[in-house]
Amino acid sequence: MILWITGISGSGKTTLGKYFFKDFKKKHKNTIFLDGDEFRSLFSNDLKYTIKDRDKNAERMTAFVKYLSNQSINLVISANITSQKYRNWCKKNLKNFVQIYIRASLNSLKNRDYKGLYKKALSGKIKNVVGVDLPFRDPKKIDLFLSNDGSKKEFLKKVDIIKKFLRKNLIKIY
Repeated sequence: MILWITGISGSGKTTLGKYFFKDFKKKHKNTIFLDGDEFRSLFSNDLKYTIKDRDKNAERMTAFVKYLSNQSINLVISANITSQKYRNWCKKNLKNFVQIYIRASLNSLKNRDYKGLYKKALSGKIKNVVGVDLPFRDPKKIDLFLSNDGSKKEFLKKVDIIKKFLRKNLIKIY
């Protein structure tokens, strides 16, 4: 099973992914959590955040995910893929692939802004921030849509929605 949680920075990908993973791993030991920011650091952060570099990172990540999945490893991934090209590639080439899209309003993102990313981007101190100066196109053909404009406690309850989705759709879990 590949559970790929996507959305722009601050939408709750990592928070929800880690919370789901912690519970899921208790029953399914051969499960790995992969975070987009941590994945970048495996390559010494050799890429910037331009569209070209984001696509290169997506190419690396999707190849790595396929490699692990082919070994019957469950993956919970919290990472944004901005290009529909790589989203489509995942749908076509990854078995037991589930794409969850988390949407949060820009107002919610600015209010949370744990990394200070939006404050810096909106003031012009940094560039190449998806949703500010880089476009974000909602993913097509998602499996599950979640909204995150409420409290963290309310948002974490959405793990139950993911579990129900996996059971209902008979997603193969290793």
